[in-house]
Formats: sequence, C-alpha cells, structure tokens
Amino acid sequence: MKARNLFYLVVSLCFLLLSSNNLRAQDDMDFEEFMGMLSETFTDEQLDEMSFQVPWDVRVTSYAYGDFSDDGNTDIIIGIREKGITPDHSVDVYFLEAVNSTYKLVAKRNVKTVELNIEVAFMVKNGVGYVTNRDKHNWYFTSYEINDNQLVQLDRETFPIDGQNAGN
Repeated sequence: MKARNLFYLVVSLCFLLLSSNNLRAQDDMDFEEFMGMLSETFTDEQLDEMSFQVPWDVRVTSYAYGDFSDDGNTDIIIGIREKGITPDHSVDVYFLEAVNSTYKLVAKRNVKTVELNIEVAFMVKNGVGYVTNRDKHNWYFTSYEINDNQLVQLDRETFPIDGQNAGN
C-alpha cells in the first residue's frame, strides 16, 4: 500500500511541476539576461551603447549579429516584445549599426507572427542580414543591408506552406 501511495504522490508532483509556468518552453529572455549573453562577445562599452537604443522593459525573442553594413564592424538585429507596447502576434525588429564603439538604430520594423514569437528569426551571413517570418500561407525570407545609414531591402523570397500549418 505504501508503494502505491508513493507512486500517486510522485505522479501528482510531476503533474504539478509540468503545469508550472516557469517550466514552459523558453522562447524569449529579459533584456538583462540578453545583455549577459552578449557580454561574451561584446565589450562593456558596446553593451552600454547598445542598451541606449532598445527599451529596457522588453523580452528578447531572437537576435543575430555580424557585419551587414560592410564596414568591418559587428552590427546586430534584435527581435523584442515591449511590455504594453508591441501589438499581440508581432515582434519589433531593431536593426542596429555599429559605428566605432557605439550603436545607432537604423530602423525598427514590426513583424507579424501567427502563433509563436520565434517565427521571426534572423541570420547574418556574407554581409547580409536575413529576417524570416510567416503568415498562415507562406514563409518569407527577407534580406537587408545597411547602406549610408539606411536599411535597404535586397530581396524577399516567398515559400508557400503546403497543406498543413507550418511548424506543426
């Protein structure tokens, strides 16, 4: 009888832990955690300057960095949700250009999501910044460069989602 009670206790505790909000899949992080992650790559001065370009009461959903302004400096793309500001089912995308040891906000775009914030993702490769997102029918891959302090869209490819919802 004791083994059976112990079994029910363990199962109950497992259900309690699994239903906890703290154990849900992490698809974002607070700004302080994000800055801590970047401290491995960026200097304290760069992080300080970057923090002036982005609101503090945010959840960072994704990011990528690399040179997409063709000046030899590390630029960054950050996806955030600002508490009480960013509309539901969307992510604000910040494009920051490295200028010497400081960062300049080149552009901010609001990108729609269907189900999850992580549908908006980034990559920087070969001097180009890429943003991916989707709607109910297509995936979109948009490429950008920074030229003369302006964000320039290079290309936008569309890939239809056949039959089922993407990601399911």
